[in-house]
Amino acid sequence: MPDIANPKYVSEDSGISDSHIEVIDAAGKPLAVMPSAVVHEQKLSSKSVFVFIYSKSGKVYLQRRSEQKSLAPGHWDISAATHVIAGEALEGAAVRVLQKELNLEPIPLIHVGSKQAVFPDGPLWISLYAGQLGNTTFSPNPKEVQDGMFVDEDELLSLYTHFRSDLTPVLMWAIQHKVIFSRNT
Repeated sequence: MPDIANPKYVSEDSGISDSHIEVIDAAGKPLAVMPSAVVHEQKLSSKSVFVFIYSKSGKVYLQRRSEQKSLAPGHWDISAATHVIAGEALEGAAVRVLQKELNLEPIPLIHVGSKQAVFPDGPLWISLYAGQLGNTTFSPNPKEVQDGMFVDEDELLSLYTHFRSDLTPVLMWAIQHKVIFSRNT
């Protein structure tokens, strides 16, 4: 199983459904594999990847979640985020979510680091990734994303100040913990 300390390691063939995620301990080590709905329902600790996509000018892409989403429909969110499927490499999860939500072909990603956080649906061990678009274009999947925009740090802080109720808990956390425009991303 992938390990927080080794984001590119993945099992050859886990044989586990993509709806199953790993329950982890405080150090990020796997304890069990369970359906994601059960992990959320019981508010168990799991792994997630947060991906921040930047334009050539250094602005970050924010997506506005589809109204069809069960969590935070219509809210502004980070570029992309997902739970790590059991047996999946962290970087593989980052590439998967970019393809699924933004129809973005693989771009070079930098593993910025890992952090722990607690959200309404449970604690997460978050692996942060950043990538720059360069000349690459993408077209958001309308089932996942209804709108999007690139913002600079001042615009992001203005959204946070004036439109908090329109932001997902993930985006709020990222702003509060200064991970979007930190020197490391």
